[in-house]
Amino acid sequence: MTQSPTLKRSLGLATVVSLGINGVIGQGIFLLPGKAAGMMGPSAGAALLLGGVLCFLIALCFAEVSARFDGTGGAYLYTREAFGDFVGFEVGWMTLCVGIISWAALSNGFTLVLGHFIPAVAEGWVQKAVALSVITLLTLVNLRGASSGASVVKFFTVAKMIPLIVFVLVGLFFMDGGRFTPFAPHGTAPLAETTMLLLYAYAGFETLVVPAGEMANPQRNVPKALFIVMAIVTTVYMGVFGVAVGTFGGIAGHANPVAAASAAFLGPVGGTLIAAGICLSVFGTNSGSALVNPRRFFAMAERGDLPAFLSRVDPNTGAPRAAITTTWVLACALSLSGTFAELAVLGVLARFAQYIPTCIALLVFRHRDETPHDGFRVPGGPVVPLLTVALCVLLLVNTDPTRLLKGGIALVVGVPLYFLARYNRNRAAAS
Repeated sequence: MTQSPTLKRSLGLATVVSLGINGVIGQGIFLLPGKAAGMMGPSAGAALLLGGVLCFLIALCFAEVSARFDGTGGAYLYTREAFGDFVGFEVGWMTLCVGIISWAALSNGFTLVLGHFIPAVAEGWVQKAVALSVITLLTLVNLRGASSGASVVKFFTVAKMIPLIVFVLVGLFFMDGGRFTPFAPHGTAPLAETTMLLLYAYAGFETLVVPAGEMANPQRNVPKALFIVMAIVTTVYMGVFGVAVGTFGGIAGHANPVAAASAAFLGPVGGTLIAAGICLSVFGTNSGSALVNPRRFFAMAERGDLPAFLSRVDPNTGAPRAAITTTWVLACALSLSGTFAELAVLGVLARFAQYIPTCIALLVFRHRDETPHDGFRVPGGPVVPLLTVALCVLLLVNTDPTRLLKGGIALVVGVPLYFLARYNRNRAAAS
């Protein structure tokens, strides 16, 4: 497929892996185990493992499709090539909207978790000032080029992993096997519902495919990175959940069970450790948003679906400065308005707007191939992509209808924007 000619390929495998881990591990692993244990008891670990398996199936489909591309854009690029301009635009539009909304939410979320140490930053004008400062600081870093932004991502990926690894390794010595009984106090009936809850803790791995145009050998490194990320994340999640259950008797329904479990076997130091881990985790996810979101603007502008100025890059740094600046303006505006909290529910549908079309695109690309693709190929013929689509549909069916309605409205809003972009492309071609 077509390679982006203007972006510098400065992102190696380690950076891509860091980007994926950073995109997946956020607040979820710190907060969800309590809710899951309340639904299934210790057997919720089986739901956590099942969620990892389901996301691994999705990652398999992304791995095969991504091995056919070396350009920037991720699911937008894949679906545009497979299904044409309109479907590609709608997928790109949804991911673009949610990327900006999520970053605005994350910047405010960071002020809330930082408030554990500095209460003044969690309210009033100070809270807004800190949220804007986070967005602005990370924007300035990324204006220096992808390698600078990636360095920040790598640092905070390592930093957020340290508290989790310490929690697991130290906690192993304080585990009480008796806390795992009864193993399934409510039976297996809540398995599907609990799996759906925990599945969202794995979401975000797809962000690592977006800046492929700035990766070294993306057709080889993206599939490899997907597998490494899912293996690491699943192992860490299982370890955290197991230690939390084995060291803390009150985990069921607890709002922040990892911090409580840490305090139980490490004392006040444990609570501070996990509070710092949450801060690092949320800031790290902010840094990932700063790197990835402008590349969504760039990818759509490069192919004529957004104004062409958004695809311009700095000749010295290779950074898409206009796209980065536009992302900064919109994220700051939403962060100040506060309306992002209501709009953030679009994230549910937006993820499936990437997952389902990409899995189907895999089958389309296979059908088009005159010769077998020499990159990674998902085994089992059409079984994995079809099973993955079916599971995604199942999750959508069990999603709050209000969220689906809001996501549907966002898709409808994208329709006139698509035709406007098409009109502008045709006018530019005729002039």
